[in-house]
Amino acid sequence: MIKYTYIIAIILFNLKSTAQFGSQQLITTEANLPVRVVCGDINGDGNMDVALAARSLATPYNLAWLENTNGNGDFGSINLIGTMSETYRINLADLDNDGDLDVIGATVFLDIISWYENLDGLGNFSPRNIISNTADGAHDAIGADIDNDGDMDVVSASNNSGLAWYENLDGQGNFSAPKIINNIIDSSRSVVAVDMDGDGDMDILGNARQPAQIFWMENMDGQGTFGTMHIVLEMGFYANTVFAADVDGDNDMDIFSATPYINEVAWYENLDGLGNFGSKNIITNTLSKPYAVYVADLDNDGDNDVLATSVDPFGGEVVWFENLDGLGSFSTKNSIDSNLVFPRDVYAADIDNDGDLDVFIADQNANKIAWYENYTILSVEENQINSLTVYPNPTKGLIYINPKTKTIISIGVFDLLGKKVLQLEGNIQRIDISTLQSGMYFLRIATDAGSFVQKIIKE
Repeated sequence: MIKYTYIIAIILFNLKSTAQFGSQQLITTEANLPVRVVCGDINGDGNMDVALAARSLATPYNLAWLENTNGNGDFGSINLIGTMSETYRINLADLDNDGDLDVIGATVFLDIISWYENLDGLGNFSPRNIISNTADGAHDAIGADIDNDGDMDVVSASNNSGLAWYENLDGQGNFSAPKIINNIIDSSRSVVAVDMDGDGDMDILGNARQPAQIFWMENMDGQGTFGTMHIVLEMGFYANTVFAADVDGDNDMDIFSATPYINEVAWYENLDGLGNFGSKNIITNTLSKPYAVYVADLDNDGDNDVLATSVDPFGGEVVWFENLDGLGSFSTKNSIDSNLVFPRDVYAADIDNDGDLDVFIADQNANKIAWYENYTILSVEENQINSLTVYPNPTKGLIYINPKTKTIISIGVFDLLGKKVLQLEGNIQRIDISTLQSGMYFLRIATDAGSFVQKIIKE
């Protein structure tokens, strides 16, 4: 057996790190009125590809994807997944347990929630499989294991029929009839599946218009029986998008919202990890008509920052707000691009395999899917550069760390989207990542001499 041993110089990350973004790089203009962009490895080559949803009847590319041809963010021609006009959402999930990413779609005027099988793991998709045609005004659909049976179920949000979920009956993508989560709310257009109360199952975060609410629904038994509706905010104004992420470093899920009618992006603290939320924390109330919000670590400093889009008719914009202290105190806006038309959606992923998160937008009225390269700048004092011994890399599971003269305090393992997948406390010198999926991860090692980061490949 071949053994890998690398002595790797690890550069100290500190709070002076910042993210700067390059100019717009066009991916495609062939999808007419694009409203959604997401990323994932669709063809199994180890690179992040791009998938989109578009509204217009004038294009066959209502659901489509583009290959990241070289892992550097150069894209091939557009590939058709499915044709359904007024498709507002596309999301990726492995619905048939064959190890590749399938596609979920939501089509508003046809009331359809559908999925498309990735037939060969290379991005050749099946015809449409209808999950439901009674999701009245279907706006969003996501994959999540609602009943803890190890396969991906589907959750939908609809204008007129609220929130529902569909059980994956056999793990192969045969779904049940709709199971109601909440059908008394109006204009539910954004849905997130997340463990809000720390009990190990997926709860549901959603929005509503009348009354204007942000709320979450508790998965009472881990089997998809939903009970109490927990109101986070009766806000008086409709929050167009909701998102969940840990922004204050306490390892529970906080909530974010974008509310165009009051020019506001805000967050709400999960006070106790049980889903009891504090009052609204305003990130900005001067961003003209914020439409979408996305949360990720953009500057590689170990905490989550906030992306948002503005759909002002006199000039759309994509911006980000830096988490200044890791506790949810945010900077003023940093503009990435102020020359957009109507950026309906924003997303972050490492498209060029350089270890930081790039930004993607769907600019509806300009018919553009585009991305911006993240040129992360690290402020490093030369006398603070140290080395650690980290081996083997690549690894099949076990990683050994020799801290030399330093004492390890904690180790975090992050995936390419900046999500923490493992946290270890104490003077750890061996990590087991055998349960993680193959791919690229980052170790963030806190020691008594500072914090260090290292890219790791899990085979």
